[in-house]
Amino acid sequence: MFKFAGKLIGLALTGIGIYVVFQFWQGEEQVVIEVPEVSFEDVVEATETVVDVVDDIDVEEVVDAVEEVIDVIEGFEEGVEETNGEESDELPAQFNLAIPFTSQAPHADWALPYQEACEEASAYMVAGYYLGMPSGQIDADEADAEILDIVQFEKDFLGIYLDTTALETVNFIDAFYQYGAQVVVDPTVEQIKVEIAAGRPVIIPAAGQLLGNPFFSGDGPLYHMMVIKGYTENAFIVNDPGTYRGENFVYDIDVLMNAMGDWNNGDPVNGAKTVIFTAP
Repeated sequence: MFKFAGKLIGLALTGIGIYVVFQFWQGEEQVVIEVPEVSFEDVVEATETVVDVVDDIDVEEVVDAVEEVIDVIEGFEEGVEETNGEESDELPAQFNLAIPFTSQAPHADWALPYQEACEEASAYMVAGYYLGMPSGQIDADEADAEILDIVQFEKDFLGIYLDTTALETVNFIDAFYQYGAQVVVDPTVEQIKVEIAAGRPVIIPAAGQLLGNPFFSGDGPLYHMMVIKGYTENAFIVNDPGTYRGENFVYDIDVLMNAMGDWNNGDPVNGAKTVIFTAP
């Protein structure tokens, strides 16, 4: 029955949202991908629809029939995705959450504190999503004021704002925004995709210079955070606050998983493979 509900959610969300076109660079090749955006409101409405349907069903009468139908459908499904040795025939092939975007330097001023505000910008974008803020660029004045408020709060609450670890970031999220956040160590690609498909953005700390983002200044930041908002078969879709062109930016999954790393006293390349799972 849970599988049936999951498929209903998938069907409900398939037709929701608008298609967005975005680009990423792989060497000299420019790639264009189209994936529908799904808002948090869409996720909630689809879930409520499934609950209503299930409440109206006499489970004892239909569960056997439903399971038979699912078996038939799954018998025709091809290309079951294998990730980290695990099979998944439940996840949508691609998914993209409608998360608002801001650069960590909304007015293109990369002096402090903005050059170190990727954690704050990432937390803010996720908060905006859960609060129903529409996707697209956040007003620069609004984003600037919010980032500065978070920085000041961190100074008062943590005593620091520079290069916060995954755990420190979770702590200020819990205290400042009060949406759910937890550190997950050694996540699999499958686990991250499950979170996204469930409507829950993932914040990822990374060794920025391993990302190879052509829009970073120089080699890129030593330590960086961004929001994973979607996926395709081979790529993660992110809102990367480290560049004003970071909205719906696409990283190859292997690149992002390899770059993943907590602060580790300034050595994120060898930092723990860590992400932050979020929840409303």
